[in-house]
Amino acid sequence: MAENTAENTTENKAENKADNRDGNSGVKYVTHPLIRPGSLEERKYQIAIAVHATEDNTLVVLPTGLGKTAVALLVTAMRLRACGGKILMMAPTKPLVDQHLKMFSDKLIEPDADRETMGSGFALFTGETPTDERKEMWKSSRVIFATPQVIKNDIIAGRYSLKDVSLLIVDECHRAVGNYAYVFIAEEYMKTGKTPLILAMTASPGSKEGKLMDVCYALSVKIVETRTEENAD
Repeated sequence: MAENTAENTTENKAENKADNRDGNSGVKYVTHPLIRPGSLEERKYQIAIAVHATEDNTLVVLPTGLGKTAVALLVTAMRLRACGGKILMMAPTKPLVDQHLKMFSDKLIEPDADRETMGSGFALFTGETPTDERKEMWKSSRVIFATPQVIKNDIIAGRYSLKDVSLLIVDECHRAVGNYAYVFIAEEYMKTGKTPLILAMTASPGSKEGKLMDVCYALSVKIVETRTEENAD
């Protein structure tokens, strides 16, 4: 019964259809106006997590290989469809940021740049991105992929604010403790965002319950979604 409810909720919120099936392999793919047809395999647990993650700030704990980035892509599509605004996805290293940008650009249909308040698409912010270019790139882009220290520095310098960010995605969120840039950015976002929503993701929440609680506090997390290889589907 719970599974049927999740599917119905998904149909209403995410506009996913169960008949998007590859004729040769029988594999189902997610159908959504902002996701390229046949690009993202439909996994019920990923869709269920994504739907819950649109309701409040959420920490997703998934082992490597179970599709944290796919969940982030689903929530991004839902959020852009429902709220517009900008999406900011952060990861601690340039290779990770590059990896996320590649997946999103392959699977996410670039939002219509001609519609009011919508920018030109994707942007990459790392330490290699010239400072004087980031302000204009921020204005023109809808989905920004960045290392956190760059975002922190730009906020402090007043180059832009997070007020129009409708979703903040924090990858490797177990780093969000102490003076790490994630903590500062999340606090600023919750204070300044018009419609703030945080999606935090990790494969390594830490063995100590206290560490997980610290991360949840730092990122204002209200929902924790956990799956293992044994209970994913």
